[in-house]
Amino acid sequence: MKIPILKLSYSEDDIRFIKNEVEAVLRSGFLTMDSRVHAFEEQFADFCGVKYAIGTNSGTSSLEIILRAIGVEGKNVVIPSNTYMATPLAAIKAGAKVIFTECERNNLQMDPEDLKQKICEDTKAVIIVHIGGMISPRLDEIRKICQNSKIPLVEDAAHAHGAEYFQTFAGNLGIAGSFSFYPTKVLTTAEGGMITTNDEDIYKKAIVLREHGKADHNYNIHTEIGDNWRFSELHAVLGIQQMKKVDYILSERRHLAKLYDELLKNVKELECIAIPSHVKPSYYKYIVFLPERIKRNDLKRLLLEKFSIQLPGEVYSGPCHSQPVFSKYPETLVNDKEESFPVTDAVCQQHVCLPLYPGLKGEEVDYIVNSLKQVLKSL
Repeated sequence: MKIPILKLSYSEDDIRFIKNEVEAVLRSGFLTMDSRVHAFEEQFADFCGVKYAIGTNSGTSSLEIILRAIGVEGKNVVIPSNTYMATPLAAIKAGAKVIFTECERNNLQMDPEDLKQKICEDTKAVIIVHIGGMISPRLDEIRKICQNSKIPLVEDAAHAHGAEYFQTFAGNLGIAGSFSFYPTKVLTTAEGGMITTNDEDIYKKAIVLREHGKADHNYNIHTEIGDNWRFSELHAVLGIQQMKKVDYILSERRHLAKLYDELLKNVKELECIAIPSHVKPSYYKYIVFLPERIKRNDLKRLLLEKFSIQLPGEVYSGPCHSQPVFSKYPETLVNDKEESFPVTDAVCQQHVCLPLYPGLKGEEVDYIVNSLKQVLKSL
């Protein structure tokens, strides 16, 4: 067998729908910010259980817009170091400095105890990142910390379309949420992002910021310093198609995760993440921890060379606090340069993600696990 990092699953019906909709867009004369963008926004808002959804050109843009709407300029934003660099970069581009926190070993999420230590007088927002499509089991504690300090909690939900916490969906757990629709994500529009919120002020400000600070799309009257963060009709077509299949996509991911759970439960050298009953992941990634003696790159190389299995990227292999950009621009970071993040470093070094996407077959999951067992024995 040959197992790639990702296969995008589009049926003949999916392709026919997309082709017909793209043709309709081309014949309409409106390629951006028209009826299909509005339809996708409404569908996504309804899916997340929020009042408002605002489509953007990327998940990074969505996050930056939220932070600009909150008003983080000249303040600082607390962010877990275990995230993709888009998270701190959005805060920096919104005019804030960044404070990194540790993550928890058993779930890769922000450590509430460290969060308590990092909030300070100038903290304007906390961003929680739903790594791998899993919401922190300790979200209530994190929310209480934010509430006690009167600091808004923002969700980086780039991995978490359809993830739930006590039956409430990601994107509806803080003051606002940011989603990405990059091709590897749970739902994809090729490129694009989405803001979700119940806060009318954030919604109104986001609409203005999304289009060069224009108060009204139809007139070139600019009331804010915005940017070109628009969402196109063609990308919205792909989004509408995904919403038609969202239940199937999520059920497939959860089914595959359950197969992995069963097949890996007796593999003593590997540690899977225990998911508590009040958290329902979207399984953007299926994460397993390796023993310290195993070097991840050796395992990945042997799986590819011997079994043609290509493992997807980690979440993440290089923690943000270690990125050289912060040595080049130290003024963007509040943390002391000598501060260490031992748990985050360990988590980033000792996990792998296994292939998981709609269309992956049960026999392919068996093949992946059996191959993994053989490679572990050889190392």
